[in-house]
Amino acid sequence: MKPNPAASTAVWEAFEALPSQTRPQKGARPARRLTALAQELVDDGILDGAVGKAHAALHAVLDRFQTENAEKIKNKRNAVLVVDGKAVVASLKNKAMTFNEFWEEADVAVIDDAYRRAARIFSPDVSRTYVEYLADKVADREEDAEEYLEAIMEARVTVAGLGLVMEVQDYFDGEADRLAKAWLAEYTPQIKSLKDERKEAYRQIVEMSTEPQDVDLVRPANKFEMTRVREGEKEADLPVWKHHLLCDESGNYPALLNHWETKVFEIETKREGFAFWYRNPQYTGQSSLGIAYVEAEQYKIVRPDFLFFAEQDGEMIVDLVDPHGLHLADALPKLKGLALYAEHHPDAYRRIESVAEVKGKLRVLDLKRQDVQDAVANAENAETLFSSGLADDYQ
Repeated sequence: MKPNPAASTAVWEAFEALPSQTRPQKGARPARRLTALAQELVDDGILDGAVGKAHAALHAVLDRFQTENAEKIKNKRNAVLVVDGKAVVASLKNKAMTFNEFWEEADVAVIDDAYRRAARIFSPDVSRTYVEYLADKVADREEDAEEYLEAIMEARVTVAGLGLVMEVQDYFDGEADRLAKAWLAEYTPQIKSLKDERKEAYRQIVEMSTEPQDVDLVRPANKFEMTRVREGEKEADLPVWKHHLLCDESGNYPALLNHWETKVFEIETKREGFAFWYRNPQYTGQSSLGIAYVEAEQYKIVRPDFLFFAEQDGEMIVDLVDPHGLHLADALPKLKGLALYAEHHPDAYRRIESVAEVKGKLRVLDLKRQDVQDAVANAENAETLFSSGLADDYQ
């Protein structure tokens, strides 16, 4: 299957503008994401010195935190040092000591351990460059190596002390995340002009987040599709359909649609202005529209079945229609994810609708309606929603 030659540039532009979502990564660190982004921007000649600029920005964040929280840091350093909920005991004196007392006793092992814990918050790389940045303020590494070494040790203690303050992680992560998002937004035009393999590198950086992130869909290239299906001991040709965004030389796209999907296809392709349709692939890929949802406190991705492209008032618009199986355990979490997506992207589509069969009749929820979004957010049962007055008969 290749891109349909009948599809105009306007159709593909509408396709590529649709916001897909990534599945968040547990344990993703904004600072690592920012420095990884900086390296790619340097490699592609988009932002010279980006790595240094990223580190300098993060150093400024830590400076600011120190200034704003000087009293809190001082109190933490003068309190009994606690690690994993237990007071740290000095091995020789067999008593609990403060962070500053360990430093005064030159207990390097304890200080190093506190530094490593802080480095896990700020990343080892940023911690190292921040230590050097602090040391360079008070000593010259070329003129007095011994004084510079002392300054390095003092700076490591400063970083370790910062790590003792609980609020520092959210503060630091928030600022690193803000800068990464700002750079991604600012340099999107240049990134979009890169080759596909380079664009994929940035896509992976976008995915380095603990929250779902929006990414653009990528126009599909060549794609293999099954054209035959085995039924018992016999093989049969799959049904073929016209006007799909991918097709063979005859303009056909092979797909086995179930009863609901066939009904949706028939209704949508008869609507005024219909031009093309897209069967959204049910696997991870740059050309598959994904929407994040939460089930059992875990983020997952639902991939809606259909996108329909139509011409309206001289513009190419898109309808997202998803036939929804109510018998599945994840029916409600997926519906909540779709409703939240509709709430956040109201202008990306003309319609965002979920279709389900209730008592032999197809019903539809308009997920762009505020009252429907509110009801879905508070719902405990998906079938109740489709049976209610919020839903209409699908036609």
